[in-house]
Amino acid sequence: MKLLSFRIGILCSIVLALPFSRPAAAQSYCPGCEAGVIGAAIGVGAGIGAGIYFIHRSHTSLTGCVREAASGLSATAKDGTSYQLMNAPSQVKAGERFSLRGHKITATTGRAFRVDSVSRDDGACSP
Repeated sequence: MKLLSFRIGILCSIVLALPFSRPAAAQSYCPGCEAGVIGAAIGVGAGIGAGIYFIHRSHTSLTGCVREAASGLSATAKDGTSYQLMNAPSQVKAGERFSLRGHKITATTGRAFRVDSVSRDDGACSP
């Protein structure tokens, strides 16, 4: 995700700088201003890329087997850590392996994961 945000920032910088690139023989309406305009376009592109990064960096993913627990559904990650699932959509069912996007939170019952969306359904859990 970080690489995607970086690429989007670079692409925005290039797109914003293209209208200001002219052949060397062309006359400038403001001598010496071209470098400032290009610098500003690059700065805007970098700002857009940084904004996209900061919006998406807080989202985490959790891949694990979902099982039925006393308080609802829970998912066990590869490292053995168990998370209670909060706001799990109806497509998340016990006995299946899912990749979920959301936020890790601390609940009164222990670790919890607030599900924003389902990234992938990997089928039944292996025993």
